Amino acid sequence: ALFTEQDMGNWAMLMLEYTVAPHWFFAVIDQYNYGNSEKEKQIHYYNTSFGHNTGGSRIQIGYGKQRSGIFCVGGVCREVPAMYGLTVSISSTF
Repeated sequence: ALFTEQDMGNWAMLMLEYTVAPHWFFAVIDQYNYGNSEKEKQIHYYNTSFGHNTGGSRIQIGYGKQRSGIFCVGGVCREVPAMYGLTVSISSTF
C-alpha cells in the first residue's frame, strides 16, 4: 500500500506468485489507485504473467494493463512504460 496526498493519491497492490521449482513461475497482480481525487482515474491495473528460468536464461510472457514505473516479478525488477496488451521478455546472463 502507498498512503499519500501527493501526486495520484493512495494505492493498494495485491500480488500472488507461485513458483514450480526449479524452473516455472506464475503471477497475478492488481494495482488500484483508490485514492485518486478524480473518480474516473481510480483505475485497476491488472496483469498476469508466467515464465521459465533455465541456467542463466529467462523468458516471461505477460498480459494486462500496466502503469509506468518499476515492475518486479520473480525477483527481477525493471523500469517499464505505461501499456496495455501482451509483453514478452527474454533475458540471459553469461
